[in-house]
Amino acid sequence: MAVLALENLVVRYGGMVAVAGLSLEVQAGEIFGLLGPNGSGKSSTIGAIAGDCSISEGTVRLNGLLERDHPLQYRRQFGLVPQELALYDDLTARQNLKLFGSLYGSSGRLLKRRIDEVLYFVQLTDQAHRVVRTYSGGMQRRLNLACALLHAPSLLLLDEPTVGLDIQSREAVFACLRQLRDRGTAMVFTTHHLAEAEQLCDRIGIMEQGQLILSGTLAEVMGWRRDGAHRFGGPTRRRTRLEQVFLELTGRSVRDE
Repeated sequence: MAVLALENLVVRYGGMVAVAGLSLEVQAGEIFGLLGPNGSGKSSTIGAIAGDCSISEGTVRLNGLLERDHPLQYRRQFGLVPQELALYDDLTARQNLKLFGSLYGSSGRLLKRRIDEVLYFVQLTDQAHRVVRTYSGGMQRRLNLACALLHAPSLLLLDEPTVGLDIQSREAVFACLRQLRDRGTAMVFTTHHLAEAEQLCDRIGIMEQGQLILSGTLAEVMGWRRDGAHRFGGPTRRRTRLEQVFLELTGRSVRDE
């Protein structure tokens, strides 16, 4: 059974359709890269999975659960790493984690153990006593990730998690994500940097106007050609760069986003 399963998902805002009949699955130990221009429906899709926006039609299941049937159990299945840092600048890293852990209903020795574990995982153990506002951007991003991992979710939603990071800090975040994948965590990863998707993702989906217009492994997506129908090229076909595929499908360069 897939960790995440979307079936004919529709999200509307008044008369505007933000997501139009989207279906996809993400398996355990898989990083699914969700790409698309601004306004393509990526954020609304993440919001629908996280329960932050209403689903007009279709279903979203996490490990077989629907939020409307099991709201608390459903929400404990995922962790969210938002684009905007969700941290308290005047608290230390450990204080931030204690606060977020309490929101998941954890306390006492169990919470302390999990805080120690996630601090070690994101390599912030020696900096845990420092106030967050004194952290570098990369350290703050890693702490943001640690907050989402406290309850050991089976699905991680990552919305532009490397915005503003230098190469070294980005690689530190990627190292954490690869370890999570190896441990069996499923991930949905949105980014405007196509090189990140090429480097990190097991499968890639490109959205436009609320629809998933192309999906597959990196090799399948880069082998696509527009020839009157969307299809994957065989092994002898000339491969295109991911950015060229993105441009051909959406009519926009990701550099313009």
